[in-house]
Amino acid sequence: MLAFGLGSKLTILAVRQYIVGRKLVTNVWSQDDVNGLLDKAKEAAAALGMKDAAIAEVKSRDVAHTIVDYAEQNDVDLIVMGASGMGGIKSFVIGSVSAEVLRKSICPVTIVH
Repeated sequence: MLAFGLGSKLTILAVRQYIVGRKLVTNVWSQDDVNGLLDKAKEAAAALGMKDAAIAEVKSRDVAHTIVDYAEQNDVDLIVMGASGMGGIKSFVIGSVSAEVLRKSICPVTIVH
């Protein structure tokens, strides 16, 4: 793992997206889904020697904006994220959230397929 090899701090960021409708606010992911994903991420980090990985969870309507803001506010040196490819035409090359983070981030971004 890159962070372990460089002796860096690892923060696992979960952005819980929600959608606002006329009369309803809906979470895209349930809290149980997010907890399951965070548990798997912590286990993977621990297996690679990063037992002290920090966990951050944020609710937001705009995932990409939230990732970039979090990175700026917390002096993140590198963003590593997956390309889910779930956002329309851009998904043929890279996920729309990943593409937006690449455009807006002031720090380097590594996209993992």
